[in-house]
Amino acid sequence: MSQIVKVANLHVSYQGAEIPAVSDVSYSVESSECLAIVGESGSGKSTTALATMKLLDPNAQITASEVRVGDFDIMSAKNSELLKIRRDFIGTVFQDPSSNWNPSRKIGDQLLQPFPKSERSSLESLLIEYMEQVGIDRAKDRLALYPYNLSGGMLQRAMIAGALLGEPKLLIADEPTSALDVTVQADLLRLLSQLQKSKSLSMIIISHNLAVVSQVSTRVLVMFAGTVVESGNTSDVLQRPKHPYTRNLIASIPGMQKRRKIPLVTVKNNKIPLSGCRYASRCRYAQDLCSITKPELREFQGQQVACHRIEEIELEQVNHQ
Repeated sequence: MSQIVKVANLHVSYQGAEIPAVSDVSYSVESSECLAIVGESGSGKSTTALATMKLLDPNAQITASEVRVGDFDIMSAKNSELLKIRRDFIGTVFQDPSSNWNPSRKIGDQLLQPFPKSERSSLESLLIEYMEQVGIDRAKDRLALYPYNLSGGMLQRAMIAGALLGEPKLLIADEPTSALDVTVQADLLRLLSQLQKSKSLSMIIISHNLAVVSQVSTRVLVMFAGTVVESGNTSDVLQRPKHPYTRNLIASIPGMQKRRKIPLVTVKNNKIPLSGCRYASRCRYAQDLCSITKPELREFQGQQVACHRIEEIELEQVNHQ
C-alpha cells in the first residue's frame, strides 16, 4: 500500500502555554486505511489532525521533520496551494454539525463555496448525487434550505456529501458523531465505513469514544497530553492495552454486562510534568526515571508503547490474571 499521510516529529505550541499542545508526534496513514486518534479532551488529537492540514490558529507555532499528504509537502506549501489541497485531496467533517454551518446561508451555497464560481453549476448535480448516497432524501430541495431546517444527523450527512465533492483521497472526521444521539451515531458510522470501502478512501477519525473507534478504524493512535503513548492494530490495542494510560482509558468505559476487572481510580489534579513521561504524575507505576527521561515509542508484543516499565507492568498483569 502507498502512504497517503506521513507526519514525522510534529510539534505544536502556543505562546504562553506551559507545555506544547503536541510534542514529537509521528504517524502515517496508508492507502484505504482508517486510522483513529483517541484520547481524552485536551490530549492533542484534534490539534494533530488540524496541523496536518495547516488549519490551526495563525498563532500556533508548528514545526516538523516532515508533513506530507499524498505528493504534497504541507510545511512548504503556500496558502494558495493549501487551499487547493484541502479542496481536492482532503475532505473534512467537523464535530458538532450545528455549529459548523452559517445559519444565514443556504445549505447548497455553503457546500459549493470552496469551488470556483464557474464550476459550481456543474458540481450541483454531483452534490445532489452524493447527498442521496449518504441518505438525504429530496436532496435537490434540501440545497435551498437553511441549516436550521435540518436535524443534526442530516447536517452531518450533508457535510460528508460536501467533503466528497472534491473526490478526496483522504477524509478527516473530527468527532463526527459527538453531538448526535445513539441511533443516529450508529447510522453515521455505518455510512462512513461503507464510503471508505466503496471509494477506497483513507480516513482519519478523531474521537474520545472507543466504541466509535472499534467500529470504524483498523489502526489506533492513543494520545495523552500531546504525546503518543501507544499505537497498534485497533483490535489489539482495545483488547490488550499495554500503556497504563490506555488501560485506564479503557477501564473507565461503563459496562452493564460484567463486573469491572480494574477499579476506577480518582485522578489527582496533578500538573503535567515538563520533563520525562507526561503521564508520570498520574501513574501508579511511575519511578524516578519516569519523571526524568522521556520514554520513546518502542515495539512491545506487536504494539508501539512509550513506557520505561512496560515489561514489568505486563508481567504484573499476567501474574494477577
